[in-house]
Order: sequence, then C-alpha cells, then structure tokens
Amino acid sequence: MADMTKPYAAALFDLAVEKGNLDALYQETLIVIDVFQKVRAFTELLKSPFTLPPAEKEALIYKTFPGINKDLAGLMVIMLKKGRETYIEAALKSFIELAREHTGIVTARVISAVALTEEQLAAITSKLSGDTGKRVEIEASVDPSLIGGLLIEAGGKLIDSTIKKQLRLLAKRLA
Repeated sequence: MADMTKPYAAALFDLAVEKGNLDALYQETLIVIDVFQKVRAFTELLKSPFTLPPAEKEALIYKTFPGINKDLAGLMVIMLKKGRETYIEAALKSFIELAREHTGIVTARVISAVALTEEQLAAITSKLSGDTGKRVEIEASVDPSLIGGLLIEAGGKLIDSTIKKQLRLLAKRLA
C-alpha cells in the first residue's frame, strides 16, 4: 500500500521544484512528520474513519499547522477527501526521500550507548559530510547494550565501532 503514496509525494515534489521552494517545503514537512510521530493522539484522530467527519479533520490540519504551506496542506486535504488519511504520514516521508535524493542529502543513523552532545553530533556530521561529499543529516538514538562506541549507517554503509561488537569478535577468537 505504500506504493499508493508515491504519486502524492511525487506531485508535491514536482510542485515544490516548479515553485522553487523545495528547501522550505522540505523543512516544513519535517515539522509535520515530527508532529505525526510525537503526537499520536493527533495521528489517531486523523487516521480513524470514525472520530471526525472529513471537514472537521481538514479544519484540524489547519488549526494544528497555522500558516502551513498551501501545497502541503492541499496534499493532506486531498488524501483526507479520498479516504487515504492513513497514508498521509507515509506520503510525507516519501516526499522527504525524493527531496533528499534531489538535493544530495544523506541521512546517517547514529546509535550510541549514551546520548551524544551537540558538539559530538556536529563533529560526526562534519566528518561524514567530508567523507561523502554530501550534506548529512543525523538521526541519533541511544542503545545502552552497545556498551560504548558508535554504530553509524550512512549511504548504504555500516560502521560498527561498538564495544559490543569488539567483545563479540573477541569471544569468537577465544572460542
């Protein structure tokens, strides 16, 4: 069903490129996705066919995102009217991927045993940008089971410098 989101994402992408506001729409879409992910009550309210009629869901979008880009709001409203509200978040994520490909942005997933500081994340971003020659956006998360070190996935490559991996390799050598 995710393939159904691609035409919506492509239409929004094409509009943004045509109007020359891809970067601004990209940033605004990240904010909307963040709300979808962090405010589950909003997402469930929007997705459920039983909670509100479509007109009230449309009003909810404009109330939640005052001043939202008209094309971005239009995409969500069209999907609501077509009964595809459960796919809005996926369509927005597809748009983000199209925008990243177009602008040469690489997303790096950085997993560490403890939360990294802004300075550490900036240093990782700088190093990865230099290595890839592209703009890098970091998605940081914490996994205490790593014990120490970093696990980085960027551009289809995996860098595992975790203590957990080193202990696993040591255990294999000693076995």
